[in-house]
Amino acid sequence: MINTGLITKGFGGLNISNDGTKTTILGIAGDYIRIGDAWTTNHSLNSEDDLEVTGKLEVDGQTYFDATVNFSGGQVNANVPLIMGDDIYFGLGGAPDSRMYYETADADAKCINWMVDESDDSGNNVPAWVFSEETNLINADLGLLDEVVEPHLVTLTNSGQLSSATDGVADEGTASAILKKTGGFTNGAVGDIVRMTGGTNVTVAWYWITTRTSADQVTLDRNYTSGDTTNVAFQTWSKVAMLTPKAIYLPIYDGAPQDSDIDIDMAGAMALDVGQSNGRLYWRIGAAWHYVDATAGLSMPKEERIDPSGNKFEMGDMVELRIDKINEDGSFHAMPYRRN
Repeated sequence: MINTGLITKGFGGLNISNDGTKTTILGIAGDYIRIGDAWTTNHSLNSEDDLEVTGKLEVDGQTYFDATVNFSGGQVNANVPLIMGDDIYFGLGGAPDSRMYYETADADAKCINWMVDESDDSGNNVPAWVFSEETNLINADLGLLDEVVEPHLVTLTNSGQLSSATDGVADEGTASAILKKTGGFTNGAVGDIVRMTGGTNVTVAWYWITTRTSADQVTLDRNYTSGDTTNVAFQTWSKVAMLTPKAIYLPIYDGAPQDSDIDIDMAGAMALDVGQSNGRLYWRIGAAWHYVDATAGLSMPKEERIDPSGNKFEMGDMVELRIDKINEDGSFHAMPYRRN
C-alpha cells in the first residue's frame, strides 16, 4: 500500500514502513522481535521496540550503545563475555585519552599495557590510576595530581578527602606554617597530607600536619606562605600511598602503626611515623613491627631495655656493642650491652 509517500507492507503482524528517510520494522505492541528460534528471552524484553538475536551477530562497522550494556555470560569462552583480540585497544575517554590492550610484540612476556596519551588535552592528562571507594572518586576533582608527569598508582582510604577550601587563612604577619580554616580540620590528624593548590603568597606543594591545634587550625611541616593571605586553596587527605617510577610514597601515621591499622597483618607492611621528633620508618616482619630512626645514632625499642646480660639500660648509661655472631653472608651482627 502506498499512501502519501509512506510505503507500508504487512506480513502476519509484522509491519515494514518507509517514510523517505528511514525504514521501520514494527511488530505487535507488547511483543519483542526475535531473529532465530534457538532461545527465548529471560530478560525484560516486552516491547515491539525490543530485539533478540538467538545466534551469532556480526557488525562490520562502528557500533553505538546509548544505554547500559549487560553481559550475562560467555557462550564461546565460558564466563568471558567480552573479548578483545590481540593488540586491539580498549579505549576510555573521548579521544580516547586512555587505552588498554594485550600486547604481543614481546614474545617472551604476556603484557597488559595501560597508557594515557599526554599529548591530548594540551598535556593535562596525568598518567594516574587511582584506587578508592566509589564516593571518593565519582565526579571528584582530586586536586592531588596537578603538575604530575610520571605515571602514578594512587590508593586512597575509604574516608577519602577530609576537606577542601579556597579561603584558608595565614595571619601571622610573616612567613608561616600555621593554616587556619573554620571547621576545616574537624577530621584532621597529625600526619594528614595537605595539598596546597594556590593562593596569594602560597607555595604550591605537598605538606603534612605536624600539630592539630583545633578543628580550625593546624601547623604544617614547613612554611607554606611568605606572608598573610586569606585565599589559601588547599585539600587535606589521610593515608595517601603512591607508587611511581621514581619513588614509593608510604602512608603516614601519628605514632607507631598497629596491626589494627592495616587490613592484612602480614610481613612486608611498611609505614612512616611522624609522631616522633626524628621520624621513624616502620616495617612488619614475623608478628611484630620494627623501625629505624631518621636521625643517626643507636635506637633501642622500649621492649629492649634489658641487655643480653640482664642489665637494665638507664639514662646516662655508657653503651658498648659486642659482636655476637657472623651472618651467613659474612657480615657481623652486634648487640648493645650496658657498660658497668
